[in-house]
Amino acid sequence: MLRVASVWWAPFVGGMACLMAFLSLGSPRLQDWSNPTLAFAIVVPLASACAVGAAAVLATGLLRRLAEVALLGSVLWTISVLSLAHGLLIPGTLYGANPGTMVAVMASLPAALLAALPVLLDGTAFGGRLARHWRAWSLTWVALPAGAAVLVLVRPDVLSAPPAGGTVAIAVVLAGLCGTTVLSLRHLRLYAIGRRAGSLVASIGFISAGLATIAFLGAGPMSPGWWLAHAIDIAGVLFVVTGLLAAHWRDRSLALVLSPVLTRDPLAALELGLTPVVHQFIAALEHKDAVTRDHVVRVGELAMRAGERARLDPVALRAVGLGGLLHDVGKLVTPDEILMKPGELTDAERATVERHTLDGEAMLAPYPHLAAVAGIVRSHHERPDGTGYPDGLSGPDIPLGASIVSVVDAWDAMVSDRPYRKGMPHERARAILRDGAGTQWPGAAVDVVLTELDERGPVRAPALGRVGRDRGAAARGDADALIDACLPDSAGLARAA
Repeated sequence: MLRVASVWWAPFVGGMACLMAFLSLGSPRLQDWSNPTLAFAIVVPLASACAVGAAAVLATGLLRRLAEVALLGSVLWTISVLSLAHGLLIPGTLYGANPGTMVAVMASLPAALLAALPVLLDGTAFGGRLARHWRAWSLTWVALPAGAAVLVLVRPDVLSAPPAGGTVAIAVVLAGLCGTTVLSLRHLRLYAIGRRAGSLVASIGFISAGLATIAFLGAGPMSPGWWLAHAIDIAGVLFVVTGLLAAHWRDRSLALVLSPVLTRDPLAALELGLTPVVHQFIAALEHKDAVTRDHVVRVGELAMRAGERARLDPVALRAVGLGGLLHDVGKLVTPDEILMKPGELTDAERATVERHTLDGEAMLAPYPHLAAVAGIVRSHHERPDGTGYPDGLSGPDIPLGASIVSVVDAWDAMVSDRPYRKGMPHERARAILRDGAGTQWPGAAVDVVLTELDERGPVRAPALGRVGRDRGAAARGDADALIDACLPDSAGLARAA
């Protein structure tokens, strides 16, 4: 995450925060920027558009039973409706001088963060209780801000506006920045894993809404800071709405991004971000050997779960997930009579099978987005005692991602049924992994995989089960055509590695 954030997120946030602070605290409040009619003409239509978009996100979540989508829709609705009330109350248009316009805008983000509590408190007991009643919670936060907006429009003087730079304003700014930073970084993590534009756009949108609150520290009405705050606040909401709806309309896969109730599921993000060539590789494996295809799908999922438990950053987590999915892709060029031989392999046949690590690396290396994964594929049969292949690496020289895939690969191979044998009992497989820790498999990787299995169990219905089956052409061709499509030039290129 730090690598991704350092590229643009931190500079963007830091730069915008400094600019907002300068315009709000360090620059003259230029009254010649005052134009209530223009402000009304800009804020009201854009806030209305935000409200319509938020309603669409909310409706999508409710109709498709996507808890987090509905909750995020209610958050966006809260900001939009109160911002609309703020725009309608701008003095000099429909209303004269009134405190309601500031009350509405200052309340919008704190109210939205209250609506987002089930998301912000993800993983806590209280958050879990709210999550179980997500429909009622979402609808409550449709009604509450709408009622508050109507009240302030009917009685603009119902509350006094907190002074800019006062204690209330500072609390609003701090809460807003903290809450939107959490949401923004979570969607940035999804982007790092799945590489989908919708997640990146949503991340920008959430943090923009928080940055706009800095104006409450001192920006006067119609000052440059006031105008900039409105611009980035409205742009932020539109960014989030656009990102979420784009994920739905482009991929019809919003359920894959946000379907887990109140959790950011890296597996869902990874699946949505898989490129066509990855689907081709997995589809080709299925045509060659369905057993191997199902094996790599389970390995990819469990490896990613173990990577999460090991607290890998999102870029490394993505590589582990892809490494698990593609670790056996080199077997596409392994002769069928050897790959599917039920008995013991000869030394020559074993050497041929062991070539799959090099073949797989050569098949992935030409694709820039898979180059990092190629190293995991090459090294997933290395051993800490130095007796593994193809390079005889030992101890810390073995990449952590390859270590995790190696342990998960062994686990799944031991416990899964094959046409020529039944899978062994789980306890026996666990004992074999423990006995081999430090010699056959890195001990840290064994520990993290076994802990994950103890707490969440093995993969039974793979979340990645549709990989290779949803890309039309990749799933319809014959095996030879699919293998050719996966190789940059030909099978000879893989053999030359």
